[in-house]
Amino acid sequence: MTNKPAGFCPGTGKLRLPVGIVVLVLVLLMSGCQSMGGGGGPEAQQVAEQLQKSGSGDGQELSRLQAKLVEGALSLNGRTRLNVNGRRFNADCTGTVLAIYWHAGIDLATPMTQYRGNGVTRLYRFLEDNRALYKTRRPKPGDIIFWDNTYDRNEDGQPNDYLTHTGMVVSIEEDGTLHYIHHNYRKGVVLARMNLYKPGVYTEIVDGQQQVVNSPMRMRGSPNFDKWLASELTRSFGRAWEVVDKSAFLGG
Repeated sequence: MTNKPAGFCPGTGKLRLPVGIVVLVLVLLMSGCQSMGGGGGPEAQQVAEQLQKSGSGDGQELSRLQAKLVEGALSLNGRTRLNVNGRRFNADCTGTVLAIYWHAGIDLATPMTQYRGNGVTRLYRFLEDNRALYKTRRPKPGDIIFWDNTYDRNEDGQPNDYLTHTGMVVSIEEDGTLHYIHHNYRKGVVLARMNLYKPGVYTEIVDGQQQVVNSPMRMRGSPNFDKWLASELTRSFGRAWEVVDKSAFLGG
C-alpha cells in the first residue's frame, strides 16, 4: 500500500519532534480515551509525564514515527478488541504489536507471512533477517520486546520455551525503568514496567511507598521456574521502526 501517515517524512522517518509537541498530542489523545474505550488511566498519564521529562530516555527527541507508535500504544491501552484504521487484529501479544505499528502506518503482518511458527517467532525471524535484533538495557520507544519462557508452551515442565511473548517499549526513565505495552491474557492490552538494571527485583520502597520495579510476566499456573519477572525473561529487542521497507510495507 502507498498511503503515507500524516506528517511522515518519506524515506527516513528521522525527522525529530520537540518532546513538548509529542506530549501535547498524547495528552489530547488521553483526554478522549474514556469515549474511545481504551487508553488513559494513571499509568498512561505517568508515561506521558515521563516522555515530557526525558524524551526517548537517552536525551534524544522522538522521531515522528516513534511518536506515532507511542500514540498508538496509549490509544490501545485497556482494549480487549483490536480494531485499528479499518483493520482487525488478533487479541493477543503479536496482534497488539501489529496493531500499534499499523496505527503508525506500518504493515508488519505482510512480511511475516513468509516465515513459519507462531506470531512471535515469525515477527522475530523477520527482524532477525533484517539485522534489527539487539540486546541492551536501554532500548528506545517503539522497539519491540521479545520474551522467552513466559509459559510452558510445550507442556514438558522445563524452561525451554523460546519466543513466547512480545510487546513494545513506550518510554524509558533515567534510572532505566522501561514502560512497555503488551497483551495480558486476562486483562487485555496493558502498560507494565521493567528495569534491566535490577532484573531480579519485584518491588522496592520509594518515598515510603511500595513500587513495582519489574512486572510479573510468567503466566499463572505455569510450572515453577525461578525466573518470572519481565526483566528476567527478556530475550532481546527489535528496532522494526528503523528497518522496515516503508515503500513496500507502509499501511494506511
